[in-house]
Amino acid sequence: MPLRLLLAIAVVMLALATATTPATLAQTSSVDRPAELRGGTCDGLGEVVVPLANLVYASGDLQGMTGATPVEQSGTVVQFAIADFLASNHVVVIRESPTVSTVVACGHIGGALNPDGTLAVGMLGTNGSGLSGIAYFTPIDTFSNTLVTVLLVGGSGPETVSATDATGTGGEAGPATDSITTAS
Repeated sequence: MPLRLLLAIAVVMLALATATTPATLAQTSSVDRPAELRGGTCDGLGEVVVPLANLVYASGDLQGMTGATPVEQSGTVVQFAIADFLASNHVVVIRESPTVSTVVACGHIGGALNPDGTLAVGMLGTNGSGLSGIAYFTPIDTFSNTLVTVLLVGGSGPETVSATDATGTGGEAGPATDSITTAS
């Protein structure tokens, strides 16, 4: 329960900080952003360690307030422990789309572990994307695996229509990119 509460608070804080969607509208544009864990830093990317599930908007019937800020999200179980990513420089990288290799968000994996063993990593927008978010690492002790959850908000925002027309799609991880430029 504490993990869910922490994650919910983080999403709400990000949504409030970047809310730009009118109260009577919801997203209709789909998003399909490849994500990956890489060696290196945001200024000097290394090799892809493991691809993550693409970020998408959740599909289905909209619930709650119609003015809620859309969240791009993905969750992937990887066959590494959190300690494996902390032992040397690693980053979480989000690319614009499966066909465009421009990096739109990046976060250095590091920081203090929470008492439950989880790790929250801030992600900043790059290349003028306006995106920001969190990558959340949750250990799965039974199998020495880690659930990596990535949540992004911001950017130029999706096209909007009435809530009854909202849709979303999913996708697979795509090819890697070699370098990025951090937006100022």
